[in-house]
Parts: sequence; structure tokens; C-alpha cells
Amino acid sequence: MSDIIPGYCTLCRSRCGTLNEVANDHLIKVRANPEHPNGKAMCMKGKAAPELVDSANRILYPMKRTHPKGAENPGWKRISWEEAMSTIAGQLEKFKRENGAESVAFGFTSPSGTPLSDAIEWLERFVRIYGSPNTSYGTEICNWHKDVAHRWTFGCGIPVADYSHADLILLWGHNPANTWLAQASAIGTGRNNGAKLIVVDPRPTPLAKEANAWLDVNPGTDGALALGLSHLLVERNLFNHEFVRNWTNGPLLVRNDNGYFLREKDINPLAISNRYTVWDEHNQQVTFIDSETRTEETLTPTAALEGNVEVAIADGAKNFLPNGVFIF
Repeated sequence: MSDIIPGYCTLCRSRCGTLNEVANDHLIKVRANPEHPNGKAMCMKGKAAPELVDSANRILYPMKRTHPKGAENPGWKRISWEEAMSTIAGQLEKFKRENGAESVAFGFTSPSGTPLSDAIEWLERFVRIYGSPNTSYGTEICNWHKDVAHRWTFGCGIPVADYSHADLILLWGHNPANTWLAQASAIGTGRNNGAKLIVVDPRPTPLAKEANAWLDVNPGTDGALALGLSHLLVERNLFNHEFVRNWTNGPLLVRNDNGYFLREKDINPLAISNRYTVWDEHNQQVTFIDSETRTEETLTPTAALEGNVEVAIADGAKNFLPNGVFIF
């Protein structure tokens, strides 16, 4: 007699909803749970979970090396959890005492193919409490640009796209038909609702073959394509002026003489702060922007996005212009 227990797959960040068949305390089968918001489909990795649970190669207890590193036989010996924890804690205390917490680097495995996704926040918290800024992740290229690079650049990560309600779907080096079936299903829903699909990928993936436009770029030329598309958006005036003006460095003034941003202390060397500057087209004057405390109430809705302006600074009048990204 078996039981069906709802849950989710922990073997990647997708956390697809699952129905887990359990008999005699053993996981014997995993299948998609269509009632779960993220469970309409599952990849083979999740379906193979029972093989991982009962694998003869699965390590269930702490193992301690008894032979020197580099030896053909490491001489692994099973030890208790108490001994393992006290040994690790003792070594961490020793390193911190002798060389400081910053001398220690922590390595984490990939969140894809392991249950690390549900532990990342706690591991990061432990590392920070210990006092080290050094973490090294073994991960795949689909995570860093979305979860980390965007957060470091803009202050928050990218949420999962709402493909089901999109008008246009752009998949750039992303193949959810093989890597994230729940999202591939959502893309199908979006297309049935009328969404157009553009795929940028050198490979003829299943979704590329079905796309309204497939851009089969040569590997390594994505950057050129991105810059070209950005150029067209600006040249044809198709970008969101309000967003660029208020939430990017587009309107910040740039010095013609050295290419640096014009800062408050360039104008007044005795200024306490050193804020960035924009040109207020309505009032025809320089306005200072504090990037750390900026809010909806402190925006400059008439900041210029292009053109040259003359500003008097400490070493004489110079010509300055809004960020050159928007000058062609």
C-alpha cells in the first residue's frame, strides 16, 4: 500500500510541484502535480529523485580523511555528527583567531541538481555572521545573471517572467523546454493568448523552431547584438523615457574634458556631499541627485537625456552633456 504526498522538487531553483508516492517509508515515484502553480510539468532530474534517495553511493554520515591529501586511497572513516561539528567549529575558530575571518573562503555547490536552494539564505547568513566576505559558488550560467548580477546592479533580482500574460516573449540563451518545463508550459499559454516569441540562440532549440523570429547568432556575439538592439531603441525613440530618466544613469551629466560624471564637488569643492548632476530642462539649471537616498518624491521629471549644456565649475566654464549612452 502506498501513499501520495504532495510536495515539491528541491533539485533546482524551479521548485516544481510534485506528487510523491511513498511505500514503506521509501520514495518510489515522483510525478508532476498539475494542481500546483509550478507543477504542470517535470524534468527527468526530478523524476529520478527516488534513485538518488536509495543510491548505494549516497553518503549518509560524516566521513573523515585518515590518509594525507593526494594519497591514492583517502582512507575515509565514518565519524559521529558530534565529532564532525566540533572538528569544523574548532578549525574555524582557529583560523579566525590566527588570521582573521576574512582569511576563510566558503565554497557552495550548485543549487541545480542538489537541494541547496532551500539552504542558500541560511548558509549566506552563517558566513556573514562568521565575518567572511568570501563565498565561491559552483553553479550554472542560468543563475548568476538573473539572481546575482541584476541584484548587485539594480538592487533586486529578476522575478520569474509572467509569460502567460506577455505580449512579447524574448528568450535569450534560455531553453526552458529542456531546463524549466513549468516555464515552457507558461510560454505555451502566453503564445496561445497571442504573445509573439523571439529566440536568440545559436542552437535550433524546440522553441526556436516555433518562434516568430529566431536569431541564430554566432557564439560570442551576443554583446554586439544587444548593443545593436539598444541603438535601434534609442535611434527610433522606442525606449521608456520616464524610466530611463528616473531610474538609470541616462540623464547624469558627463564632463567633456575627461569623460567622468560631473559631481557636486566639481562645482563647489567645499560641498559636504558629492552628488551626481542632471540638467533640469524646465528650470534651465543643474540639479543634484543623491543616488543613495533617491525616492519618488526627489525625482527630476524634466531632466535632459541628450544635448550639451554649459555649467560653471571651480576650474572654469565647461560644456557638459547627459550620459553619452544616449548620444548618437
